[in-house]
Parts: sequence; structure tokens; C-alpha cells
Amino acid sequence: MDTPPLRAETREITCDAGVGLPDLLPQLQPTGAWLREGEGIVGLGVADSTMASGSQRFGDLAHWWERRRAQIHQVRDSPALDDVPGCGPTVFASVTFSSRSTAASLLTLPEVMIGEVAGHRWVTVISTDAAADPDQPLDVEATLTRYGLELTSGTLTLIDRPSEPATYRPAAASLPATTLTEGTHSPEHYLAAVAAGVDSIAERRLEKLVLARDALVTADQPLSTGTVLSRLARTYAGCWTYLAGDVLGATPEMLVTIRQEKLASRVLAGTVDRRVGTEEARGLLLEDPKQRTEHEIAVQSLLSQLAPVVEVISAQNPPRVLELPNVYHLSTDVTGRLARTADGDGRSTLPPALLVAERAHPTAAVCGTPTATAADLIPTLEELDRGPFTGPVGWIDAAGNADFGIALRGGVLEDEGRSIRLYAGCGIVEGSRPHEELEETWAKLRPMLSVLDVER
Repeated sequence: MDTPPLRAETREITCDAGVGLPDLLPQLQPTGAWLREGEGIVGLGVADSTMASGSQRFGDLAHWWERRRAQIHQVRDSPALDDVPGCGPTVFASVTFSSRSTAASLLTLPEVMIGEVAGHRWVTVISTDAAADPDQPLDVEATLTRYGLELTSGTLTLIDRPSEPATYRPAAASLPATTLTEGTHSPEHYLAAVAAGVDSIAERRLEKLVLARDALVTADQPLSTGTVLSRLARTYAGCWTYLAGDVLGATPEMLVTIRQEKLASRVLAGTVDRRVGTEEARGLLLEDPKQRTEHEIAVQSLLSQLAPVVEVISAQNPPRVLELPNVYHLSTDVTGRLARTADGDGRSTLPPALLVAERAHPTAAVCGTPTATAADLIPTLEELDRGPFTGPVGWIDAAGNADFGIALRGGVLEDEGRSIRLYAGCGIVEGSRPHEELEETWAKLRPMLSVLDVER
């Protein structure tokens, strides 16, 4: 079925003094978000979307976006926005951890995008009327009004009473009362899974295995996604707060950042609870052979997996200790340059961002080593469909720039937003102790539990 062309209009804007994207979020119903240190992009509504599943999900999504972005006529009112990553038509992406997942991988192209990056602020509106002429200007102001926003003389403000309340429902800054219950399996099931994983490592079947578990938080009315995201963006400002489809959270781990031919990544492996003091945590992470081995496995795994799509790649050495509000991690930043290849017409092209993400996924930090062996063993021991948890999550713009984090420290909305299934996992290596790994999962669940006002 042929898809109609779209028109996208991008305007440079200002906002009320002191009002940033985290401030706007509680009053909006976002369909996508990517924020760090108060900057990023937020999507409203849906102009178009697609889903994919199975082993070809990365390629199917990449093909759809390559074709769809070529059908979008772009107009910008300021040349200063031309090279800003994430500006203009941008899709939010969520890809499942496993090709065998029953969940769908998806791309969502919002009808409205609000962005703030490196001092630039903008709003992009995309036509959704199939009968509209893509060469005719859009009524940007009318579209924004449907989402509770007003654009006057280049200034974006919230409207108290939008003309079409069915499209926009102001969200309270507070959340409904929530209850924490067991997930798919009991904590005892997780302890047994970790013990079995340690046995497999002792038998030399693999070096590392990442095992996850889930927990369920329920409420008697839909949770305000905007409020949850705003709280995460403020409390975990150094992480990447994300929303794509029904998956949301604040991840500390960047799978791949792509800016034209430049590539970057951040590998995290090795964890100590924040309740341990800073100096003790540094000693435990930097001097403990278990922690260093787990981290080195993850770094080498990523370097090996990305090798086919890069010309140059290097990793920071030695690793540093990353301090987050809930945990400490060993962290290594990786940088590189993507390799160009000739297409059928002899032109030099870069690999699509989704296919670069496919090369990097899954890392040893969320799967294990050897990857194939760990991937086969994980469902047997977890007895859990991770869905988008530990899969790539982020965005891709029409110029090919992209950010893909790993969907960690988050969960998946269920029951029309009345519940959210939280996930956490740990890297299991030789010497891992089941009860310590279970406690580590609680530390990793803490970001979501805290913003949802849940007491363990």
C-alpha cells in the first residue's frame, strides 16, 4: 500500500523564561521522549508508525524509515537549525531484546516534536492529512492548540483550556497510589536461576551471563507518563530519560550515538550499591577481579561486534567509576568512525543507524559471553519474555543521526497505563553469589520505584 507524502515544518522558538522540557512534560501526553541534562526531544501524537518482529526486525524498521523519510518535504524557518541533531522529522525507536519476543519492535513518527539542544529550541509539526498538499504550508498554530500548546510570536506556552480536550488531558504533578507486587516469578526463582548460571560458568559453558527478573507496579487509574518522565529527568539528569511506545525509563548506558560518520558508545558493567561510600565503592569496582573481569568482557564484546561497520574504534582505558543516585558502575567510553561503502550507483554511503545498533546488540553487559551461548541459556533460566527491556531504545532523525541507549532502569506500561512492569538484571560471572545479585536488582529497580512513590 502506497503511503502519502508528508510535509514537516520546523520553527525556531523560545519558551517562557526558566521553562524547560522537564517542566512541560507533566502537562503533556508524550508519545516519545529523549532527555539528558534538561535537553533533548519530546514527541506528541502520531503522524505515522510501523512495527516489526523476528530476526529481520532491525532491517525491516531501517527500510521503512529510509523510504518514509524520503517522502517528507521539510521546511525550516532558520538555517541555524539545519545541523542540529534530532531537529525536524525524527522517529522514536524501541527494539526488542530477543528476536523470539512476542512483543513488537517499533518506530513512531510524532505529529509534533519539541526540541532543545545546545541552545537551540524548536517545534516541528508534521501533516497527518492524507489529502493535504505537501507543498502547502501547515497550520502549525492550530495543530499545537490540539495538544494544549500555543505559539505566539515565536514563544511556546501551555494553554489552560485547549479547544479539543479529547486530544490533550492535563496531568497532575502527583501520581495515583501504587502497589508493588511480585512479577512473573518469585525472588526465590531468581536465586535459583543465578545459582544455575554460576554452575554453567563453572562448567566452562560461558564466561558471563546476564539474568533479569521483573516486578509489577499497579495503580487504580492511569499513570501520568509525563509526570513519571519529568521526575526521572530531574532525579537522574545524567542518564538518558526515554519513552518509545510503552517502554520508558532512565538509562545510564548508551549503546551507540551516531553523528554522521562519528560513533560513540558507553559500556557499563560492574555495579556497587550507592549505599556503599564513594571510596569503598571505588575500591570494590577498580580492585575486585570479579568486577574488572565482568567489565572487560563487556568492553571487548562491543569492540568485536562493531568491528565490521567501523574504520577506527578505540576504548577509554582504564575505566572510570560512574556515580549515579542509586548505584556506582565501572564505565568505559568508546569512540570510532563508521566505515563507508559504495552503493549500487557507486556512491559512498554510511550504514543505516538501525543496522549499526543491530551490530552492537546485544552487548555482553545485557546478555553475556559468548553471546550466542548466553542468548540461548537466558530464556531457559529466566523463563521471562524481556520484550523491549535491554533492547535498543532511542531516536533517528531524517539526516541519519541517532541515539540508541539500552532500555535499562525502566519498565513497560500495561493495562492502558494502569500498571508498569519493571525489570532489572545482573551480570553473573564466576564467584557471583545469588543473594548479592538479588540485592543488586533491587538497587537497579530503585530509580523507577522512587519516582512511582513505591516503598519496597
